[in-house]
Amino acid sequence: MIGHVSPAVGVLSLVFVTLIWGSTFVVVKEALYTIPVPLLLAVRFTLAALLLAWAKWDRRALVPALVLGLLSFAGFATQTAGLAITSASNAAFLTGLSVILTPIVARVWLKKSLSGRVYLAAAVALAGLAFMTLREGVEAVNAGDIVMLATALCYALYIVYLGEVAGKVRGTSLAMMQHLPMAALAWLWAAPQAGKLATVPAGTYLAIVYLAVVATALIAIVQTYAQRVVPAHLAALIFVLEPVFAAGFAAVLLGERLGTLGWVGAALILLAMLVAELRIPPAARDRLAAGDRQDAGRGLR
Repeated sequence: MIGHVSPAVGVLSLVFVTLIWGSTFVVVKEALYTIPVPLLLAVRFTLAALLLAWAKWDRRALVPALVLGLLSFAGFATQTAGLAITSASNAAFLTGLSVILTPIVARVWLKKSLSGRVYLAAAVALAGLAFMTLREGVEAVNAGDIVMLATALCYALYIVYLGEVAGKVRGTSLAMMQHLPMAALAWLWAAPQAGKLATVPAGTYLAIVYLAVVATALIAIVQTYAQRVVPAHLAALIFVLEPVFAAGFAAVLLGERLGTLGWVGAALILLAMLVAELRIPPAARDRLAAGDRQDAGRGLR
């Protein structure tokens, strides 16, 4: 059992989580040269489920785990399929749009209120998306970029639903149980290609072990303990670093370059993510409001 975690350690732990997430785009991109998408997902989810099998079974988590498993599978499936036909950098930044989509999904699905900054963030993100995907003309937009938008939507749905059910069931049970439908769906998809497992090189299996052990099981534990001491809004801001780390790994390991317009678009998407997540403390908001009232009074005089 992990003891008390200080806020500073919690923040550093979440930066580590984000770094690992950023690395997975390159790892998956390289692995897909030697293993089909469904087989990669099937082996990854099965191994992750086995690693989390120590968690206790919670009957209350059955339906939430099934829903989360379906949403997570859809997110991973579209992301992995998209990575096969677009760059790791594009994939990371487009997936990051889930930060902007999450409050919009909550508004539409759960009728939750939506602040004006979310609409501003959406507009800025749309501009960034245009710069990133249209930097070489309309003909340069590929199916992978479109698929990544579906990934962002799936993750936004996942985040919203998880927020509704996480406090009602055992967290470790939910983490373990949702991997069961994910693995089952992946094996159904992979069944026609199962014979190819024997031809997959050892290096690819090592990459999948990394994805399952480090990027899934270990990260699930680290994130759980870190977010006990790190406020949700600060955690969300830290997670904005994911596409930055991913672009860095892609540049160093894959030689990918976004180009000037691509980086402008990426910066706009990061800005939109920050705008969507930054919150003005109540005290500061009151001071700003007081200042506005004084300015208005001066204008009237």
